[in-house]
This record gives sequence, C-alpha cells and structure tokens, in this order.
Amino acid sequence: MTSLTDRVYLMASGQALTPATEGPAEIRWNWFADLYANPRWGLGTIPGFSASAAHTVAELCRATSIDWSAGADSVADQVSALKARWQVIDCIATIKGGRARSEAADYAWAAVSDSAIDACDYLAGIEFSGAETVSCAFWAQLATRPSDVAEARINAAIDAWEACFQGSATGVAA
Repeated sequence: MTSLTDRVYLMASGQALTPATEGPAEIRWNWFADLYANPRWGLGTIPGFSASAAHTVAELCRATSIDWSAGADSVADQVSALKARWQVIDCIATIKGGRARSEAADYAWAAVSDSAIDACDYLAGIEFSGAETVSCAFWAQLATRPSDVAEARINAAIDAWEACFQGSATGVAA
C-alpha cells in the first residue's frame, strides 16, 4: 500500500491523477473554492493561513466559473475584472508566502499562486489541470497535522471531489 505522503508526491509529480483535473468548470471551481474554505478540510484550517484569506480566495474561485454564453461585451468585462483580481491575489500570495512563518502556510500561499495561474489560463481559454494547487493544499495538510488527521482531511477532500464529479456526470446536484 502506498503511503499518503507518497500518494501526494505522485500527484505532485504528475504520476497520479489529482482531484478536479477535469470536468465541468463550475464543478471544478466550486471544489477549488472548498479546497480553501471548507471548514473540515480546507486551507482555512491551516495555522498561518487565515480563514479570511481562505474565504476571499474561495469567493474568487466561485466567481471564476463564468457563463461563456453571455454577450461578448459582458464576458470580456467579466474576464478582465477577474484577471485583475487574480493578479492582485497572486501578488499578495507571493508576499505572504515569502513571509510565512511555517512550511504549511508557505504551501497554502503557494496554492493560492497556483490557483491564480490556473484562473488566468482558464480565462484565456487555455486548459489547466489544477494539480499544483491540489498538491500544495495537500502538502499543507501533511506539514501541519499528524498523519492520521492529514489523511482524514485529504481523503475528505478527495471524497468531496468524487461526490461533486459523480453528481455532475449523472446530472444530479451534488
């Protein structure tokens, strides 16, 4: 059996599939939002990464899944505004990550920067996987929690993704 640390390493190195690498954008971005703000397994539970920051990033994740069928002018304005917000969040994450007082907080802020890159790619029409974001979030859990607690939180995140993805595949709201 592969250890949790090894599983996360395999995800980070692209040798194992991470949650939310594919599927409808709305489902993916909502799960990424939970990756930050879920009260049981989100990054807002990591010491050195505030719940306020987690909720701010989560709301931005939820806003990122835009309705591409809206009028061209409306979509262009929304994309422009979202890109600007993600760029600001990325700058803040870079500063906060550089000042992080723990390895776990550093991973959490790295996840934010990775989300910003993914969001800008998505908004530019470029495919993204989210693997770096997920890996950093999972490393943050591993760095700050006893292994059994980290495993429970990571498994809860993976289970939540599977429930969302399965619900979207069957047309049932998750």
